[in-house]
Amino acid sequence: MKKHQNLGEQMMNRRTLLKAGALTGAAAFLAACGTSGTSAEPTDPGAETSPSAELNFANWTYYIDVDEGVDTATASTSESLRRFKKKYGTTVKYQEVLLDNDEFFGSIKAPLEASQDTGWDIVTPTTWMAKKILDLGWAEEFNLANMPNFVANLADEFKGRAADPENKFLAPWQSLMTGLGVNSKKTSLISTVNGLWDPALKGKVVLLTELRDTVGLVMLGNGDDPSSPTRTSFDAAITTLEAQIASGQVRKLAGQGYTELLISNSALAAIAWSGDVGIIQADKPELKFVVPDEGGMYATDNMLIPKGAKHKYTAELWIDFYYQPEIAAIVEAYVQYICPVKGAEAEIAKIDPALATNELIFPTAATKSRLKVWGDVSAEDQAYFDEQFSAVVEGVGRSEEHTSELQSLAYLVCRLLLEKK
Repeated sequence: MKKHQNLGEQMMNRRTLLKAGALTGAAAFLAACGTSGTSAEPTDPGAETSPSAELNFANWTYYIDVDEGVDTATASTSESLRRFKKKYGTTVKYQEVLLDNDEFFGSIKAPLEASQDTGWDIVTPTTWMAKKILDLGWAEEFNLANMPNFVANLADEFKGRAADPENKFLAPWQSLMTGLGVNSKKTSLISTVNGLWDPALKGKVVLLTELRDTVGLVMLGNGDDPSSPTRTSFDAAITTLEAQIASGQVRKLAGQGYTELLISNSALAAIAWSGDVGIIQADKPELKFVVPDEGGMYATDNMLIPKGAKHKYTAELWIDFYYQPEIAAIVEAYVQYICPVKGAEAEIAKIDPALATNELIFPTAATKSRLKVWGDVSAEDQAYFDEQFSAVVEGVGRSEEHTSELQSLAYLVCRLLLEKK
């Protein structure tokens, strides 16, 4: 198993580069400015017949294998991408630009609406967002003839999903459990969602900005079922969140930046993603991942080829390459999320036998039975949910901004008083 030395500093450095990449990435920058990307008609599936020189891959942070001590994931620092380049001659321009599904969708929406190239050949939205993209007609259909490993090795649980019944548009990249990340050295090891509201943790709790994760867990804590969300159960969860935020119990709602707070001990408990906790544990073994007694959430991030992608054929080659158990095992040994590839368990045992029994990567049926997938709702209800949750997230942001302003004002007052003396 890979050891991650100086993990806190490494993760911070990668985030700094991430923010720079997010600002300078052509597609995201152009979309943010209201300008279209490179003009492109929807891809002709037969147009590309040999591997392209480059492949543009947008993913979440800490989501692919990275060589020890390296701060960025590129073809020269990732074993899986290095092997792909050796086989096909393709340099994968891999960028960690996904922090939030809605935020990333906003960066590619304008070029997709205009039938233009987004700048990405592969993106990895969570299933609910991927379905939204599919429903809008903005995803390329796979040519499965180019993807025999994907056809043969896709885990059975992902076959025939409602979002993609024939598995022609979405290739699962990783699945994740959402539960609790708890610093067992600095606080008691809570085992329930409502344990987050223990007064001993006041100001030391961080939650996620992903609605389905945070609201889903809070619903479970309230005794409600997020696989069948209603306005009543949703409103009850929002009431709980607002009360805990107003009391100062919750320090922050964050995207993937929540990991920084756990690493620095600025937060001692969090609604957390399983793989993130698995990576941090290498240098911070006191951080534990807990599926709460009430249950946890389960979701999948999927490789999707955006409509008009320049290198569709090469994207299919990469997806098929990843679906080789040996390659999937290399990735999983680093990311420690739930693997969608049949045969990877045997291959990862060759890397580290302990990983083959690690429930963060290969959860048992008993564990999976305690996980919930956010249920489908009407467009009207989802719009209502989004509006209400966004108000909660923005309210926390305004509160933090107000606190910062007060701190600055207090500093200036102190300076004036000292100068008078």
